[in-house]
Amino acid sequence: MTGVSKLSALQPARSGSDLAVRGALVGMLVFLGIALWFANMSYRTLAEPDEGRYAEIPREMLASGDWITPHLNAIPYLEKPPLQYWATAVAYSVLGVAPWVSRLWATTLGLLGIVVTFMTGRALWGTRAGVFAALILASCPLYFVIAHIDTLDIALAFFMNAALMCSLMAWRADPASRTERRWMWLCWLAMASGFLQKGLVAIVLPAVALFAYALLYRDFRLWRRLRLREGLPIFAVLTLPWLILVSLRNPDFLQFFFIHEHLARFATTVHHRSEPWWFFIAILAVGVLPWITIVLRAARDCWRDGRSTDRPGRSTLHTEGLLLIWALVQLAFFSASGSKLAPYIVPAVPPLALLAGRWLQSRGTIRTLWPTVIICGALCLLLLCLDPLVAHFVAAGPKQTAYLKIANWARLAGAIGLAGVVTAVLAMRTHRMNVAVLALASGFSFALTLLMCGGNSLDALRTRPGLAALIAPHLTADTPFYCVGMYWHTLPFALQRTCTVVQHTGELETQFDPQRRHWMPTVEDFAAQWRREPSAVAVVSPAVWSQLQATGLVPRTILQGPNVVVMVKP
Repeated sequence: MTGVSKLSALQPARSGSDLAVRGALVGMLVFLGIALWFANMSYRTLAEPDEGRYAEIPREMLASGDWITPHLNAIPYLEKPPLQYWATAVAYSVLGVAPWVSRLWATTLGLLGIVVTFMTGRALWGTRAGVFAALILASCPLYFVIAHIDTLDIALAFFMNAALMCSLMAWRADPASRTERRWMWLCWLAMASGFLQKGLVAIVLPAVALFAYALLYRDFRLWRRLRLREGLPIFAVLTLPWLILVSLRNPDFLQFFFIHEHLARFATTVHHRSEPWWFFIAILAVGVLPWITIVLRAARDCWRDGRSTDRPGRSTLHTEGLLLIWALVQLAFFSASGSKLAPYIVPAVPPLALLAGRWLQSRGTIRTLWPTVIICGALCLLLLCLDPLVAHFVAAGPKQTAYLKIANWARLAGAIGLAGVVTAVLAMRTHRMNVAVLALASGFSFALTLLMCGGNSLDALRTRPGLAALIAPHLTADTPFYCVGMYWHTLPFALQRTCTVVQHTGELETQFDPQRRHWMPTVEDFAAQWRREPSAVAVVSPAVWSQLQATGLVPRTILQGPNVVVMVKP
């Protein structure tokens, strides 16, 4: 008995030690995950055109000191609200103007979206469900890739889903309680931030989803718990100041922003981004690989379950039903739109990840995980085989060379991904499902990180690598700089100065420049101006090079490549 007593006395100490080791291990894994998330930010060059545009606008905001009207190439650029531009301009002022700093807002909010997903899953169904949901979201290709590109969509996804998850917390609290009030205030704060990130979509889609939920479940109580009397003033205080100030400075803003950029973008093909009706179904299906079978099972079971009870004897919010409706409303809305781009559907991924995490926690087994393992393994094998596929299907030339460089990264990504698959299989053989999910998600995320690094290889096809370094010695602050027949968004950012665009509109077509201070309509106008300049630099599209020569101009060129000509004076 004495020995047993001594053993019992030692047992708590051993348990405490085990918990400390487990805590240290979890902390290390979280640190490695965060490091992996930010690992390729500084390596990758800016992609043309979107990353160049969203890097340049806040640079010009900081340089000009105009924090009300965003500018692109010194022309008012009012397609989107300014929140991301403000955040990035502040980051530039602290960390300097650099490509990786331009991505910081999007990539950080992408990571915070995973954190919010974990916290919501844990609050609703327990830690295991939260961890599964976070791991699934972090390894969904669509979410991962868009979170590492400097666009507006991942931040919009963060604010929209933060609003959803705050509202879920509020509706689970007692009505009229202080807890409910605080969560709803955060919900309205998130919706206002979403509006300042990308406009009306941040409030229209939540309203449609909530209305659809009320109809399908015949439950309109949630509308009474929105705290409109407190929420609308919060929304107004945060959004109206900028709307008023920008409208005073740009009289055409309201018509352009609300009619052209919202109504016309949705109802027409004026932006020339039309795709078939099934476009977003395909994008979403590919975007949640390799977890698609789990997502589909979770959605199917949620639909079948119907109304549930979260508390004994009391009918409450059908949380999983609202998550599914939230994702389906976005899928339907964007599928009906006349303007379709792949990143638009990103906000639908976090609620699907929550559903999948919940399903794995409550109904998942080793057997149901096998399809995910097989899909993940097949994708990694495809990456390993990309080299011979490129050599066989792409003709020899610059395109094949670029794709083969990507294939080198793909081979490394495939090997890392397969290591995760093998680890998962070994864990499944010993019935350690948690380890298996962690291995699959970690390996696939690491593979995506490496694969994205291969994007630099496309620079030779999209632009001319090193062009800014070639031009910079010929430019001073007073040297006129022209972009003739072209406008590469990444070039002004790299040179940290604007240009005069000649015989080209592109992204600048719908913006406001009534004085045409930074635009010339024809090559002939440019040739006449060039002759008057004592010094100047111009980048010229090969498509208009012969037209320029026809004016009789014989410029000095320092580069004549397949996609750009650079001329200098003297």
